[in-house]
Amino acid sequence: MKTKLLFAFAASFLSLTAFSQKKKTQEKTQTKPEEMAVYAEKKGNEYYLVRLEKDKNVPNVYVYSNGETKPYKNYAELKDVVIEFPGMMQANNSTKEELVSILKKDNHFYEITSQRKDPKNFEKTTITVYEVMSGQRRIVEEYDSIIQVMASPYKEAIFIN
Repeated sequence: MKTKLLFAFAASFLSLTAFSQKKKTQEKTQTKPEEMAVYAEKKGNEYYLVRLEKDKNVPNVYVYSNGETKPYKNYAELKDVVIEFPGMMQANNSTKEELVSILKKDNHFYEITSQRKDPKNFEKTTITVYEVMSGQRRIVEEYDSIIQVMASPYKEAIFIN
């Protein structure tokens, strides 16, 4: 009887330890939320990156300057972001080419743009990747859908973990 009680206690202790370890692992992996680039704007030599976090209504805004991406401001409401970056709302219904994100990879700097062929149809969007060198832009790749970008080497510019 004592042996069974000891085994039951040891098993419950081990399962509690495993559960708490699993919870700690989940907390560590969830410290950096999954985001999607939705808009970017260049002002001078700085890029302002607007990224929408999963399950959140107000996007996060970052500034990329001198090779570093840092949080820009914390906004409480979407209207505050739109007031500071009014181009974000115009870009949503535009057929112009709009900057969406940037990426620095392997000592190369890329600008990722999107252009809707039909402003009312999100699926008819072309995504273009430009390499920027000495102020000159050259097309590296063009994609016909966001799905194609997900399978490309430039996906981390759009889907940020």
